Amino acid sequence: MIDKKVAYEELNLLPIWLNKIRPKKIKHASFNIGLYFFKELNMSIMVPELDKLRADEKELFKNVHIYINSISENSKYLRNIEEGEVDAVLKKNSILHIFLLGSNYPMELNDFDASIKSLPSLDEMLVNPDKKKKLWHDIQSLLSDEMKENN
Repeated sequence: MIDKKVAYEELNLLPIWLNKIRPKKIKHASFNIGLYFFKELNMSIMVPELDKLRADEKELFKNVHIYINSISENSKYLRNIEEGEVDAVLKKNSILHIFLLGSNYPMELNDFDASIKSLPSLDEMLVNPDKKKKLWHDIQSLLSDEMKENN
């Protein structure tokens, strides 16, 4: 037999003194952002919810960060930036190119004047090495285009 309270709650028929106002759960996405600075090129790699990922996914992001950091003139690494603050961080650092890893998180960067490339998640890259090659290819293409423009 179904409990009356459960049935009344489901039908929204509870007396007003028994109705509880439930706060809506607000989904907050936080991002880890690598900012990389070259002579004329400022680029960023963003990963949503890095702390919630498996160790091998974190290791892949770490390797990407170490590589790009080693070839950039300067870099910054920001942890747990709330979704609402991402736009300000990118504008402050004059980012021109953004690689968003894990495209299942919609970003509100419509007013932002940068090229945004949404790529597969780190997990997808680990499962399918061709997707990882795509990330490396996109980064190398961007950097080689930058080198050609500066020569």
